[in-house]
Amino acid sequence: MNDSNTILHPPWLNIARALWILSAVCVVVLFAFGFFATLAVLYPSCAEENAACAPWTVSAEDLTLARQMGLPLELMQFAYLFNSLFPKLAFIVVGLIIFWRRSDDWVALLLSFMLMGFALEGLQPPGVLLFAQAILYVLLTIIFFLLPFIFPNGRWVPRWIRWLAIPLAIVGAIPSILPTLGLMPGTELFAGALLAPFAVWFVAAGYSVVYRYRRVSNARERQQMKWVMVGFLGTFVVFIPFVIISIFFPPTQPSPERFAVFFLFYLPVSFLAYLFLPVSILISILRYRLWDIDILIRRTVSYAIIVALLAVVYFGSVIALQRIFAGIIGESTEIITVLSTLAIAALFVPLRNRIQDAIDRRFNRKKYDAQKVLEKFSQTVRDETDIDKLTAELV
Repeated sequence: MNDSNTILHPPWLNIARALWILSAVCVVVLFAFGFFATLAVLYPSCAEENAACAPWTVSAEDLTLARQMGLPLELMQFAYLFNSLFPKLAFIVVGLIIFWRRSDDWVALLLSFMLMGFALEGLQPPGVLLFAQAILYVLLTIIFFLLPFIFPNGRWVPRWIRWLAIPLAIVGAIPSILPTLGLMPGTELFAGALLAPFAVWFVAAGYSVVYRYRRVSNARERQQMKWVMVGFLGTFVVFIPFVIISIFFPPTQPSPERFAVFFLFYLPVSFLAYLFLPVSILISILRYRLWDIDILIRRTVSYAIIVALLAVVYFGSVIALQRIFAGIIGESTEIITVLSTLAIAALFVPLRNRIQDAIDRRFNRKKYDAQKVLEKFSQTVRDETDIDKLTAELV
């Protein structure tokens, strides 16, 4: 980060640290009360009419079904609680680490406070603490809406964007406080009115990030931005199992299939997805192994393309060949599945190499050119015996 923009000095440094510590104490207190209050209604009944159960809820009906099936009930409860608690604790721990290492940096302080505030998601503390949590949500929402316009060097990019970003952040924070005050209209008209400013913010934030990345940021700042963007995208992956569970396996219909999807797919995916954000922000702020993000992106893209292509080839070959053989011999045969599996195994390595080369040519040209130079030199070493020519080729 640019020290001239983000480094604080006394007395502002002491004031910022004191405010952060006060806010962090409030977050920890709200987290403790909210978590124990949530435990009291952890397994609600979702079979009742108009029951408000989220797709990832473990209901009382789920536990009854598990008991009937002879499943290890205590182990499932532990897995669910661990998955609910550990990622939230990770947000708090990462926020504390950032404060410990970078408490003189006001952008780092904002990010660490935002991370700690994320630990309150889904928790409902009792009584008057609910109003305190709503106030924190307002601050967190404003910080979240403003960060794309100032991260990582603290400058508004472009400069005029502040006059758009600040009002949008204030409007975006309105839904955080109205329900607590009992003023939420609860109408589609109100939701539509909030949708328009959010859409404007989304476009403006995207424009600011791209503009900063392409025209303003230096190499280090670009790497920091990559880490944070990958963290947010990795966290959004959690919505995929949310959608799958809510559509195909709702909590209102407990079944063995729902158990399998929930505990074998949703829990591990959501666990990893939630950890993407705090870890990526920690690396970005502490500037630890910043350039490893290029390897992560390259491999993620290449393996995602490989998996998609191999899946298409596999299922396409199985379906097509099954129909062909069924037309010839009048029935399906398991040999088609075996042959398709062997073909996929044979295609994996050459397909991976070709896709990797294509990605390097397009997005990592320096690495690709360096590899080609080394390949050419290694071929020269094998074929050339003249030491002077070898030296010239090496130079």
